Amino acid sequence: MKRKVREPMKMKSLFVYASLFFGILGFSWHSDAAVGEIKIRSDFPGGNVIVQKNEPGKAQIAPDLRGGAAWFYWYFEAEAVQPGRVDFVFPEQMTGVKSPIGMQGPALSLDLGKSWTWAGTGNVKDNSFFYDFEKVGQKVRFAVTFPYLQGDFDSFMKENAGNKNLRSEVLTKSIKGRNVELLQIGEPGPNVKAVLMTARHHACESMVGFILEGFIKAAISDTPSAAGFRQKYVLYVVPFVDKDGVEDGDQGKNRKPHDHNRDYGKDSIFPEVDAIENLADSKKIQLFLDLHCPTLRMDIHQAMYFVGTKQTPENNEALVKEFARLIKESVPPNSPGGPNVLLQKREPMEKGSNCNRYFSYKEGMIMAATLEVPYAAPKSVMDVNNCRGIGEGIFKAWMKMDFNQTK
Repeated sequence: MKRKVREPMKMKSLFVYASLFFGILGFSWHSDAAVGEIKIRSDFPGGNVIVQKNEPGKAQIAPDLRGGAAWFYWYFEAEAVQPGRVDFVFPEQMTGVKSPIGMQGPALSLDLGKSWTWAGTGNVKDNSFFYDFEKVGQKVRFAVTFPYLQGDFDSFMKENAGNKNLRSEVLTKSIKGRNVELLQIGEPGPNVKAVLMTARHHACESMVGFILEGFIKAAISDTPSAAGFRQKYVLYVVPFVDKDGVEDGDQGKNRKPHDHNRDYGKDSIFPEVDAIENLADSKKIQLFLDLHCPTLRMDIHQAMYFVGTKQTPENNEALVKEFARLIKESVPPNSPGGPNVLLQKREPMEKGSNCNRYFSYKEGMIMAATLEVPYAAPKSVMDVNNCRGIGEGIFKAWMKMDFNQTK
């Protein structure tokens, strides 16, 4: 599906000219490759890069942490001044981050971010990758992940504008004054359970945006299953908890003094979190599912998995295990493995809690869990369509659950 080109943000442009002489690059494999010369920018929604140093044969770049802890999100555009091969080199040592390049290589867009593909690992070595530019003026966007931004969400909403089963309103305003959307599917009523789904507590965890689209699309359809869903549940969705971080291109994870997912309980500092807590109280939320992407490369993070509180709500562990089993049966066959269930015993926190623990201890809750979905696990297909298929599979699994039973 084609996306409308998003207008650049009015930020200071970052243009860095790098004349790259191929012969002296440390990992290049073809000595006869043409010399490439580029300029780099990141002054658009979601953009993030620091160009540390430019010298003949090397463009040294790094994620822009913006005062936060070490993490791996980056997204920039390179425009060819001279066609040829360009090598992009990240720092060899990044505290807490093995490599800022994912398991299927960098994400690549040839149409200004409207569509994305994984470049693969054939052009990757350690903390470096290269690209062969074909003509002067060619613009290629590179990112650690497929970005999912306001423009993507707006396109999804436009495509479904005529669907009476999908409503949108403004939950609150972000610190920078952006609208934080709240979607509603179904209507409250007797014997109707209230469900809350959230995403992007950590701004960089973008692949879940496409998964959320798949779930929503299934829930608003005219199928008997979707109609049954809307009879049993009213679903509230917050697709961008950290809206400012998403649009500004922040890491989001471990921001100072804490990120959105450590802001629940007393003395919240983010308006989105306050609004979600108030929503949960006013709508009497009983079922909660939070979507995340995990660390980029570690083995444990190359499969889907659930985290959360084992002992509460009363049957939480049994329900999550059953949900995980049904998801495994329902997602496309080329999806990442799992979901594994990694719930732990956790005590309540008066403040500074993550959302999962906060909801686990709320009165009237039936199930509360966080589902982590890899960015691009090896041997899996993590493109837009398959991510939507995962979302549809999660919906199918949900419809097989019996939240009325004592497990």
